[in-house]
Amino acid sequence: MMNKYIFITGTNTDVGKTYIGTKLIKVLNKKYGFVAFKPIETGCKEIKKTLIPADSAVYYKILKNYQTLDELNPYRFLPPVSPYLAIRQANKKIYIKNYYQKLKILSNRSPVLIEGAGGAFSPLALDGLNIDFMKLVKSINILVIKDELGCIGSAISNILAFDKYKVPIDLLVLNTKNKNKMDNINEIKKYTKIPIINFTNTKSINAIENRINKLL
Repeated sequence: MMNKYIFITGTNTDVGKTYIGTKLIKVLNKKYGFVAFKPIETGCKEIKKTLIPADSAVYYKILKNYQTLDELNPYRFLPPVSPYLAIRQANKKIYIKNYYQKLKILSNRSPVLIEGAGGAFSPLALDGLNIDFMKLVKSINILVIKDELGCIGSAISNILAFDKYKVPIDLLVLNTKNKNKMDNINEIKKYTKIPIINFTNTKSINAIENRINKLL
């Protein structure tokens, strides 16, 4: 049976999750019928009294014939702060279980690519982190690492923390959209047996999809 969920997360915020995820969803939607789910987004813009989520809107542009924006992104907030703080400031009660309820409705008809908010260990709800949601849904997990100075340490720290949480990382993606003279991919390989793909351009999506195909 095909795994219903693929979760794309990162070592931190602003590592390229949406950049890679939106390119990946095009392939997954066409080949397997995947739709997308971003449970919460902060830092939205308000246009005509409607909150417009920047990242989710990119997914929606690709998937608007397959799902509504509210299905894709059910919770939105204006302040550009962590989901936990945005929820508290708005006096809302949003828990991991609320995301899961929305996700289950969506996955009744389609497999789902989930993109978290921030890094794997960023707070996602009042009662948990992104990784708590990953653990609950038992997803195939992709960890995006931005190819930059310091990324070896953050990658290894995340790998060790995932292991402590007993949550698998199925694929590492080193986001080398901006080329450099470092050799971070081979340095990271010294410390883990988890498959790692160097994302340099859109052609790299084929390599990611081939790996996912083996996991589904």
